[in-house]
Amino acid sequence: MAPKRLTSMGYTGKVSQYVGKDRQAEAAQTQGLPLEFYASYDVDWWKPWNYFDQLSAVDTSLLKRCNETQFSSDVQMRATLAWTGDTGGIQIVNGKAIGVCPDEYTWRAPACRSNSSTCILFFTGGNGWSVDVIMQQAIAWNMPTAIAVAKDWSSFSALPLAVKSTFYWWVPDPTFLDLAPVEIIFPAYDRNAYAAGDFRTAPSELEITKGTSKDLFTLAPRVENFLVNMEIDMTTLNSILLEQKTTGDSWENVTCKWLQNNEATWSSWLPDDTTCFAGFGLVDIETGEFVMDRAIKEGKRCQACPSGTFSKQLVDNMGVTYICEQCPVGTSQASGASLKCDPCDKGSYQDELGSQSCKRCPLNSYNDQEGAAQCTVCPSGSGTLGLGSSIFTDCGCVEGRIDVSTTEGMLNCVECSTGLSCPAMSFLESYKTGTHPLGEKYVASVEAGYYTTALQPLEVYKCGKIFHCPGGLPETCAGGRDGVPCAECPQGETWSENQCMGCEVWRQVLWAVSIVGIFIFLTVSYYLMTSKVTAKASVLFTTTCAFGMLVSLLQSVGIIGMMTVEWPVDLKGFFSYFQVLLLDLDSFGFACFAGAETSFRYTVSVCFFPAAVAWLFLNFLVSKVLPTKWNWDWTKVSSCAGQVLQVGFSTMSTIALAPLMCYTHPNGQQSILKYPNVICGELEHTVMLIAGVLLLVFGVFGFLSLCTYAALRVPHWSAKEQHARVRVFRFLVFRFRLDSWWFGVPLLTRGPLISLPIVLATDYPPIQTIWVTLILASFLVIQSMAWPWKVPMLNVLDCWMSYCILILVAGSALYLEPISKGATESFTNGFSTVMMVIIFSSIGMMVLMSLTALVHRAAMGGNKEFAVFNLSRTHNSDVVAKKLKDMAELMAQMEEKELEKALDTLAVFDTRRITKFMTMMAAEVMPDGKDFSFGTRVSSASFGQKAAPAATSPDTAPSAA
Repeated sequence: MAPKRLTSMGYTGKVSQYVGKDRQAEAAQTQGLPLEFYASYDVDWWKPWNYFDQLSAVDTSLLKRCNETQFSSDVQMRATLAWTGDTGGIQIVNGKAIGVCPDEYTWRAPACRSNSSTCILFFTGGNGWSVDVIMQQAIAWNMPTAIAVAKDWSSFSALPLAVKSTFYWWVPDPTFLDLAPVEIIFPAYDRNAYAAGDFRTAPSELEITKGTSKDLFTLAPRVENFLVNMEIDMTTLNSILLEQKTTGDSWENVTCKWLQNNEATWSSWLPDDTTCFAGFGLVDIETGEFVMDRAIKEGKRCQACPSGTFSKQLVDNMGVTYICEQCPVGTSQASGASLKCDPCDKGSYQDELGSQSCKRCPLNSYNDQEGAAQCTVCPSGSGTLGLGSSIFTDCGCVEGRIDVSTTEGMLNCVECSTGLSCPAMSFLESYKTGTHPLGEKYVASVEAGYYTTALQPLEVYKCGKIFHCPGGLPETCAGGRDGVPCAECPQGETWSENQCMGCEVWRQVLWAVSIVGIFIFLTVSYYLMTSKVTAKASVLFTTTCAFGMLVSLLQSVGIIGMMTVEWPVDLKGFFSYFQVLLLDLDSFGFACFAGAETSFRYTVSVCFFPAAVAWLFLNFLVSKVLPTKWNWDWTKVSSCAGQVLQVGFSTMSTIALAPLMCYTHPNGQQSILKYPNVICGELEHTVMLIAGVLLLVFGVFGFLSLCTYAALRVPHWSAKEQHARVRVFRFLVFRFRLDSWWFGVPLLTRGPLISLPIVLATDYPPIQTIWVTLILASFLVIQSMAWPWKVPMLNVLDCWMSYCILILVAGSALYLEPISKGATESFTNGFSTVMMVIIFSSIGMMVLMSLTALVHRAAMGGNKEFAVFNLSRTHNSDVVAKKLKDMAELMAQMEEKELEKALDTLAVFDTRRITKFMTMMAAEVMPDGKDFSFGTRVSSASFGQKAAPAATSPDTAPSAA
């Protein structure tokens, strides 16, 4: 069932006390007493009962006894007693308040209670309609009222006509129209008094309404407007009612006659076609478009306003009407026939006119006011998580930024540096506590491998080793480490088994014993490293060389592990094992022995090599006071010292360069790569830098310069039989073939050259990878060309291991991030350009050789070829022939045993060269000397006619030696 609403029917009604027109007229004519006013009934001033019948005039059989009416209502009577205090007219009987009726039918007011002949009858019906109101008014205004309740409706409608009285009535109603009733007027209606139970004032008027459909205004606004405009005064309405009562005609005929006779009255109720009602607007019938005025009424009518518009009142010279106007910006209206547009809610906006709905605020904006035409953009660097944000706090920093503002309602989004994970909506306090109102995934945190302090949580440090810094909350270290950035264990502890553990006494004792053992080993090494050097390699020699070569290669691996490439954690742990060969003593609890001071521990490692050399020469001086057989040879001592420095040269250079290897933290500060707790530029770093530079200048460069000089002079000293000088540098040449004596110097430089890119490009792993690869590849080429080791297998292993290390370094490119603009990109571009130039230069050289061969008609690689093609100058054949002949004559003079003994001392490479030489001679120079061949060879005679050798002519044959 459709909901209803009340619509006015054009007149008002009322319930009150009434008096017949004849009573009112008689009193006015005879005494000038206006009975239509309550004051005229005050017995202290007037005698109104003279115009009414006495109580005996009523037939009590038409009345109800008082105990059958509201006079027996305890609630109403108690309320009346409370307001009037009339204990004579209301009594408490058996605990119940009742109205006192002396004759059982009428209740009498105090004004006539003592003399019933002065009472004026008041008739009411039902169960005593409004008896409490009449009682209060009679008592309050000293009226001589006697209230009687009619037995039924017929009695009620007959009594006022038969007995001169006042009576209860409502209008409009035809029952007492014959009496032309006049309302007794009391003081104006007091709403508050009536609400409190005080009924002494006049009752309120009642608007006569009729229920209609709630959407009648929408469906038929003209009909409803007609009903609203319809106004009938009470006199007109009473005349219609009286005519129907008098004539007995039907209501339809009576009202129809009235309409026919009163057109001027009802025509004003009909609405004008251009008088639109709320929810409607003027529209042009022809175009169907809404118009804004009715200056020209023709061709216009009213129509419900569509969605996106509202009905606006227009007042002109013709009265009031309505027009449809577009919803302004900031509002919308989805329904038609609307009186207003709804402002957009918070979180939405509308920037267009005439919209049916509002738009949700887009991402990164919000609106905290209703009726907005635009949303407010979140501050720079911030945004929202979704659409329709309604408050400023919905804005938060975008991913990669964090809010550092300390003022509520403000945002200050700063960019998170490398090492911080800053999801959207992160803020500083949440980052510190590890909690967030929106959930854990919005909490900023430190990434693994980085560290921040609690006081400066945005100042990010990069840890030396990833597993030392698990990340998460600021100032979080693994295994009990502390310091910046989780670089060391607390005082009195050392790193062991992935955690900081207390320094046990046995560690200190072990270190003391180890240091003593090292110096004892240095003393013993004098005897181990000074054996006789021959062209051949003994088993002990081979073992010693293999061990030395292994140490050198593993030192290189340890240096490569220091590259700032983000190696996997497992691989970094693998590298750390080999860094002990670089005197990375902290990995073995050296702090338990030397203390927590980093600069002191570093200085100890710097002093190791000078101390080792000094110890050997101290032994030499001590030996001079011992018996002669225990005296040390100064040349052997020097060679032994050189051997110690040579074996540890990569370590010494790495230690010296350590203070120069400063890597940059995300916060811009720098730390020493090996000692992250030492900030570059501070006092502790300065102390270490001084010690490192001294070792670099005097230890590294000094020893390398000395070895370079010796490598250049050893052949000269050997030729002049200055054997003492040669023996001093025995350590430099004894491991290599005597024709590759110089290889010890390039081998020395491998470690420092690998360390150099780490020093110069600590923050640029791609540059380190390229340079280290280039260095290792160059050494591999030199090594394969020189084939320096006396033992062939050592050459193969050395090349193979170098090749593997080269592939390992080249593979580090897999762990590099894409090259960004800056120094790395410039270097990469330059390096690529240089390599392309070298490649095309090589191609050009090959083309040049091909073109030269077309002009220079000589066999490639012959002694008539250009020197550049042969990579050296080739001696003339006559010179070679003469010296070869002379050598043959000298060999002929040697005894076979003597020659056998000399050959037996040669290295295997030298022996192989002799056998290859003999095979070549047998095939190319002496065709008849096949018995001298030690292998097979293709003879050049197979490819063309060969001239008979000169030896076949007796006339030209040389004389025997």
